[in-house]
Amino acid sequence: MRFNQRFPRSCVRTGEESKTDYPGPLRLIPVPYSAGVFNFHWFNFYNAICFQIIIGTPTVLLAKDLGASSVILGIIASFTPLMTVLQLPAARHLGKYSYRSFALMGWGLRSVFIATSALVPILLFLSKEMRLGLLLASLFFFNLLRGISSSSFLPWITSLVGAPIRGRFISVDQTFINAGSLIAMLLSAFLMKGHVEPWHYSLVLCVAVIGAVISLFYLRLTPDTKRSDAGGIFSEAVTLGTMLRLAPFRNWIIFTLCFVMSAGGLGVFPVEYLRVQAHFSPMLICALSAFTFVGPILILQWMGVRVDRHGSIPFIRTSLSVFALALVLWFAMSSGVIAASWWMALLLNFLGGVAIAGISVSSGHLWMAVVPETGKNHYFAIATVITSLAAGVAPLLWGWLLDSLGGLDLVEGPFHLRRHSIYFLGVFILALISLITSRILVEPGRKEVRCR
Repeated sequence: MRFNQRFPRSCVRTGEESKTDYPGPLRLIPVPYSAGVFNFHWFNFYNAICFQIIIGTPTVLLAKDLGASSVILGIIASFTPLMTVLQLPAARHLGKYSYRSFALMGWGLRSVFIATSALVPILLFLSKEMRLGLLLASLFFFNLLRGISSSSFLPWITSLVGAPIRGRFISVDQTFINAGSLIAMLLSAFLMKGHVEPWHYSLVLCVAVIGAVISLFYLRLTPDTKRSDAGGIFSEAVTLGTMLRLAPFRNWIIFTLCFVMSAGGLGVFPVEYLRVQAHFSPMLICALSAFTFVGPILILQWMGVRVDRHGSIPFIRTSLSVFALALVLWFAMSSGVIAASWWMALLLNFLGGVAIAGISVSSGHLWMAVVPETGKNHYFAIATVITSLAAGVAPLLWGWLLDSLGGLDLVEGPFHLRRHSIYFLGVFILALISLITSRILVEPGRKEVRCR
């Protein structure tokens, strides 16, 4: 299939490099943009290998082995979204740099703190409490630098890729992210087989360091767009009142706040449940986590083209329904209605991965559509700050609740209620609220977005 027949060159509205169709590696993934823009997908592939380890299952397991409570796990989960609020002050300085150079500065410096995290497990002359403190400090500064520099990415990508092909771009990008995440989890499972010693965790974190360094190479190869902001229109300041009066943008914010309150913490508390209550080994948990990324790889290419063609909202609602189904099954397993087994955890990780990928692509596509060109740096920054605050608060609240419930053990009919089953029930209810809230979403110009 030739994408230039479906998406004319006029749909790709930036520099010369973004006007050339690229057949993809081995001609397997044809895209309606250039090989230069495609380098951003390779960046995210290696970046996913890095972040899926440094803020994912292996680090959660390491923290748990060092004695972390649910609140500490909530803090670890909150670092990434909370530090993203730094996009707001950072957006004021984007006009002084190109998007690429701004991203390279932050992404390069953050790699230093991935390396310090890799040293933590083998500092055996320190107590577990001190090593946990050093791990938290490394993760804090890693996310601090990531939060500042990530303010450049959405304005950069919307400058590189025109609206009619963004669904295709996001789906390819998410495919590469999920492929990198899958490889990270399989490598982690392989490196942590058998009895896990501290040096096993260091070895896994070294894989994250290697992924971070390679990702910088591809980030540097991605075309820059500094000169595309003629007259500073993208960096033009916009008041919060003006933003919230724009109904499609405001409604997307409300919906996303509901969703992130449900999804916040899903990266850590299911892992804690499988380790503490189901008593799965670290290797098995990492292997099962890998299946979170198999489903997205299978559906994202199909979804990307159809989101461009049919719009975002139907896919948001369908994905939320699958998400709610996965959560109610987690509740059934954690409450004893369904026996805790590896195959059930595998199925739920698969379903959850498909749902989150669908929401990520369709909601990301809608986000780009509801942000206007004038002042878009600030629109993206404000939206990210608001939603990230919610995403950061959610795991803190859930962590506090889980610790407060302590050894809760109630039997109500067929349900054996413990602290993790209460958690899964709560996030399931929030997912249903998100599904109801999706009714207010508006997709601007849905009938007019086609290029002719």
